[in-house]
Amino acid sequence: MITNKQSVMYTQITKKRKLDREFAWISREFKDFHTLSDIELYNAEKYAALHLGYQF
Repeated sequence: MITNKQSVMYTQITKKRKLDREFAWISREFKDFHTLSDIELYNAEKYAALHLGYQF
């Protein structure tokens, strides 16, 4: 028999796992960015060019 406390704990654990996965994804996705200026929109073209091998 599942009690209300067990149900709440299960829900909270599930939410924490989802949040941990989301933070892990964010960390992997943005691991190359070290400062806020790295993710400014005006740097997007330079960043893409650098990683795609284009020259400015």
